[in-house]
Amino acid sequence: MSVVEGSRRAGRVRRWLIGAAAGWLALLVGHYLAYPLSAVLPLGGLVVGAACWVLAAGCSVAALVALLQRRAYGWATVVLLVAAGVGGVLWTTDWERVYVDSQFRLHRDGLDDLAAQHRAGTLPTDARLPWQLGHLSVDGQSHRSGDARYLPLWQDWRGESGVGIAYFPTPPGPDTLIATAPGDVGQPVRHLGDGWWWVE
Repeated sequence: MSVVEGSRRAGRVRRWLIGAAAGWLALLVGHYLAYPLSAVLPLGGLVVGAACWVLAAGCSVAALVALLQRRAYGWATVVLLVAAGVGGVLWTTDWERVYVDSQFRLHRDGLDDLAAQHRAGTLPTDARLPWQLGHLSVDGQSHRSGDARYLPLWQDWRGESGVGIAYFPTPPGPDTLIATAPGDVGQPVRHLGDGWWWVE
């Protein structure tokens, strides 16, 4: 093999690896931000996600084949293990839980302020959220539901199902229901902390 041909093949492998890395990174971001992205692209999120999986897996396979053609078996093994590992982690991670828990930790002060205003009775039934919390609600508002304050994080495009987080001044009971969408009700299923619950 000539030096020029070797350089050309190395450049091809590099391009496939860059494409694979970009695809895996896009998938990571897309999985984490699934709820806010679905508000912007209701059905387009599925298409974008599928395209990212094709890009990541396709470029990984192309890089693997190119490395095998060059007889770079050690590097081919590394690419195979990394792609399988990253794909496995992306596929098996509970992204809903990761997103909700991390957003709760990141915005705890703002949520504490919202809860304090709710307890004080200074919020209207439908209150506009501060811009820092706006992405935690599909309509940018918090809603009074009984004695709770509910933030609708996601609703399907038909309004038949939804999920969100709710603040309860007193712990909710097993029969507590929250209207999560025009055609759906949910229950608090997991305590996040400080009276805030995940509702689905």
